[in-house]
Amino acid sequence: MDGKTKILLEEVIETQLNELSDLETGSKEKTAAINDLAVLYRLKIDENKSEMEFDEKRAKHAADWKQSNEMEKERYFKLGIVAAEVVIPLIFYAFWMRRGFKFEETGTYTSTTFRGLFNRFRPTRK
Repeated sequence: MDGKTKILLEEVIETQLNELSDLETGSKEKTAAINDLAVLYRLKIDENKSEMEFDEKRAKHAADWKQSNEMEKERYFKLGIVAAEVVIPLIFYAFWMRRGFKFEETGTYTSTTFRGLFNRFRPTRK
């Protein structure tokens, strides 16, 4: 319910309450006015419930959206870590292989540094 309608409903309820005191106790008009007033109050209560449910759903949707954004950021962060776990050793191996082969231009592995490092390289299928 929009703001104007809500204000109008509250005004009608207030008017009904004011007119209720003018009516004679036990008359059919007062009974009808009380019934009408009860209907208006039920309408107001139902509208308040609807607004509260709508606000709760909106808040839940906002929380779900925020959580999905956080999960997406976490997923990208984990993907970056996995990529770094692959790329960093490859860069390390390429760097030391190049230096080792440049040092060992004679074709023999005489230095203990490169010989030990060469044994640690991951083997590949031939």
